[in-house]
Amino acid sequence: MIFFPRQVFKEPLFQFLIIGLVLLGGERLINAEDYSDDQYSIFIDDQLLAQFMQREAKSFKPEDALKTIQGLTLAERQRLIESYVQSEVLYREALALNLERDDQIIRRRLMQKMDYLAQGFYDEKAPLTEVDLRAYYETNREDYRRVATATFTHVFVASGKDLSWEKGEARALKLLKGLNAGQVPFENSGLYGERFLYNRNYVNRDDEEIASHFGLNFKQEIFSLVLSNSPGPLKWQGPLKSNYGWHLVLVTKKTPMYIPEFQDVSAAVLADAQRQQQREIKQLAIEMLISKYQVVDKTEPK
Repeated sequence: MIFFPRQVFKEPLFQFLIIGLVLLGGERLINAEDYSDDQYSIFIDDQLLAQFMQREAKSFKPEDALKTIQGLTLAERQRLIESYVQSEVLYREALALNLERDDQIIRRRLMQKMDYLAQGFYDEKAPLTEVDLRAYYETNREDYRRVATATFTHVFVASGKDLSWEKGEARALKLLKGLNAGQVPFENSGLYGERFLYNRNYVNRDDEEIASHFGLNFKQEIFSLVLSNSPGPLKWQGPLKSNYGWHLVLVTKKTPMYIPEFQDVSAAVLADAQRQQQREIKQLAIEMLISKYQVVDKTEPK
């Protein structure tokens, strides 16, 4: 027999525990017949324990979990059973008390599960054919558009604050003659001009980034320039005006905007088409579920 110090009986937590045990025992006596049926039976086998282990670990493959279960010692198996029983009892008691009602977190989780089940109908659909994929590609060609890119370096002459735009342009034109006369290569551009807010060299940068650094007009102009590494002497060009001043540029590569051919993006088309098909099938399954219900709007018209 266990004896407790007298002061323990005066503790509210201890009194609450005793009251709870008495109520639980009384409820078990009153509903003894109910406790004899399967509602209060917990059946356990290796498959069930393996599934429980998978949920807890969130990383087990079904076959690996089952092998692990079968390789447990008696003590390890007992600890796993105790853990499963505890979680199962808490779950059942929570349902018995209707704790899932009006709980937005549980509601959202249940909705996610149903959404996942609806997506499962995708497995019953025949695989997409090449004809399907080509049709999808033609309908969504713009989604595979490749942006224009450019590789260039620049020499910067700040203007608009300490130096007027007109004087800045004149200085840039004079510097342009020196760059071309000296055949200054790409890698030496940093020896000339002033420090720019962003980068000195731009390698395979897309038109959106170029526009964000220099402005829309600069972007349009640089893609209209000829390449500077074509046969013959290096050709620095400009000056081009940006939001910050004037730029002398040496353009070595340009790739215009284009839409690749189907065979070049077939893997991406397959993935995109499968995702769309999954969305459509899932939405159809959800609409079939919705059709079983009648919506009664009791709100008063305003």
